[in-house]
Amino acid sequence: MEPLDTRGLTALRAVADTGSVAAAAAALQWSQPTVNHHLRNLERALGATLLDRTPRGSQPTTVGSLVVTRAVEILGLCQRLGAEVALWRESQAVPVRIGAVPTVGARVIPRLHDQLQARPRWQTRDAAVAGDRTDVLTAALDVTMDEHAKLVSRLESGDLDLALLVSTDLDRTWIPATLTAAHLYSERLFLCVPRSIGPIERDSHGMPDLAVLVSQTWAFSIDPGDAIDEVVRSFCLSAGFEPRVGMRMDDYAAINRMISAGLAVAMIPESSLSTDPDITVIPMPLSDCRRDVLLVSRSSRPQGHARHDPIVDAHNSAIAEVVADVRTVTRQWR
Repeated sequence: MEPLDTRGLTALRAVADTGSVAAAAAALQWSQPTVNHHLRNLERALGATLLDRTPRGSQPTTVGSLVVTRAVEILGLCQRLGAEVALWRESQAVPVRIGAVPTVGARVIPRLHDQLQARPRWQTRDAAVAGDRTDVLTAALDVTMDEHAKLVSRLESGDLDLALLVSTDLDRTWIPATLTAAHLYSERLFLCVPRSIGPIERDSHGMPDLAVLVSQTWAFSIDPGDAIDEVVRSFCLSAGFEPRVGMRMDDYAAINRMISAGLAVAMIPESSLSTDPDITVIPMPLSDCRRDVLLVSRSSRPQGHARHDPIVDAHNSAIAEVVADVRTVTRQWR
């Protein structure tokens, strides 16, 4: 097979994203003939038809969908390669890219940064030279805070090395086979309601009577697949009603203000609880209602007899140090 031109992969991904060659050309700021030219070259190189073209637009064929999936990964790695080489030119540092859902990242990343500073590799180049460690390749932490689904996608594409994600599902069925998850710690969840609602009874297992909240407005996450939201929905359905979602936000400080003002009820993890006297905080049974914080990475692949590459080795070592220090800083919450 002839070598693939990444411009064909770029064109195919753009068509899959936009639904037509014309829209892809506009998005890429290419001409339509240019997009078609690279698509034809890609189909010729792979020996397969990749698009179903109709007057209403174009969609990937079955094999085209496979190529789109691989194109996302290949193009993501190409983009990352450019960024890594640029960083190397500027500071001779290897980057470790870590993503996190905001509520976990805000808690863990500052402590992780402080922990890493004790390691020679994570000190600045000037500090390394001053300490007579000029042979140590420095490392830099590149942090992304984003929604759960986007972080999973970036992990799969190779754009992230690690991610701090959350789940309430012990089977963790949301984790694709290409990723590996390790449990870090669990947080208890608390039902938070305006004090004006009055006392809420709990059964012998500590479960509050959610039926009294049937007319209340719930604050849910922006992420439609948020783990806590799914727990809330399942408990409300068991109580005989569908929760009425009236607002979506991921800022727990803002959610607490909405609750205090009597505008919402919400399920909030222990690390984000408010001490506002106008909020009633009800602990949920830990066995039934908790948030697991996970460190997720790409599954390791056997590489056979790989040649020695000092930059790759330094990158792998830096990732290992981040993993070790994440475990250290989260130990206090286990």
